[in-house]
Amino acid sequence: MSVLPQHGKENNQTNEALNTLLIVFMKSNTYNNMKTISILFIISLFINGAVTESVSVNIGFSITFHTNTVIQSDDVIEWSYGYSSELIAKLDRGSISLFDGSYGRFFNRVKLNYETGDLTIIDVRDRRVGDYNLQITGEKNTRQTFSVSGRGGYTGHVTSLTVMEGDSVRLDAGVPDAENYDVIRWRFENSPLAEIDRKTEIVSTHDERFRDRLELDRWSADLTITNITTDLSGLYEVKVDSNRGTHTIHQTYTVTVSDEVKSVSVMEGESLTLHIDIPIQIYDRTDWGFGPDELKPDSIQSLYRYGERFRGRLQKQTDGIRSLTITNITTEDSGVYQVRIIMGLCPQSIKKRFIVTVTARDGSSGVSLGGSCVGVLLVLVSSQIL
Repeated sequence: MSVLPQHGKENNQTNEALNTLLIVFMKSNTYNNMKTISILFIISLFINGAVTESVSVNIGFSITFHTNTVIQSDDVIEWSYGYSSELIAKLDRGSISLFDGSYGRFFNRVKLNYETGDLTIIDVRDRRVGDYNLQITGEKNTRQTFSVSGRGGYTGHVTSLTVMEGDSVRLDAGVPDAENYDVIRWRFENSPLAEIDRKTEIVSTHDERFRDRLELDRWSADLTITNITTDLSGLYEVKVDSNRGTHTIHQTYTVTVSDEVKSVSVMEGESLTLHIDIPIQIYDRTDWGFGPDELKPDSIQSLYRYGERFRGRLQKQTDGIRSLTITNITTEDSGVYQVRIIMGLCPQSIKKRFIVTVTARDGSSGVSLGGSCVGVLLVLVSSQIL
């Protein structure tokens, strides 16, 4: 009697030998020993061809699992999800079937390549993190599991960023363990931009418009664009291929570079309200800054460190309207005001600048907006709605 199933003619001899070994274990006095049971389990996985590979990816990124198999015309390929092996995609002799999954978690989020059988999961979220099981039935039977874990908060499939001209932009490659990936490629508007090839230890960049502006982190594979200009607005894409060619992690970014600066004039002693016509969403954060320098990630400390200048004169937004009000304004408050809006738990952000001129009651204007106009003062106004 055969204990293990037979998978393919080429495995018959191996199957018979392992079946014999299993029967010996089962008849031995040590069969109930946990170590022996573990050995049986490992042998069973081996003979069934089941291999589990762990994959870590940023939430919001997409991932493609590769079969790395030459698909035969009579092969049946099934992709399932979770411990219950819920069927999400099937390729049966050239015919593709896609399934939404329980609660519609895979609705419009699954693609299946009819030539290779590769499965793409678009926009990995918490509810789509877990085990993805591949089973190929045909001349050669194959089973494999990809165990996917996610990192970070939710982001959409295409991450949109709006930045000011002259700012620096850092685009995340999306892989917490980038050193385990051989080839990382960045593209701009579907043209090669930068890449890392760990096999050859080559880090290369392309496109003359980005000369001396690209910084490609060798370890994280994140791409930084410095001193960005409006002509560099567009679609950026990253693809990260695993060392064994079993999967690819990919993401796209839509970057908009704005040179918009709004000028505002106000009389000394009046109140000034700076409005932003963007609805507030759950978990959004709004950082306000005063001064020409770029807003820093640690600006949350600035309200307490430099608050004396505006103490008692700042009012944050109310009734869902993004705004900052400065009361009893003075000529010394003239200068550049910046705002950065972090859209939810993700890298999406929007930046705007205001040039404020305060005119004194005697008709004189405020301080110059030149390089020495103001010291850097960063003010955080938190706008979270829980």
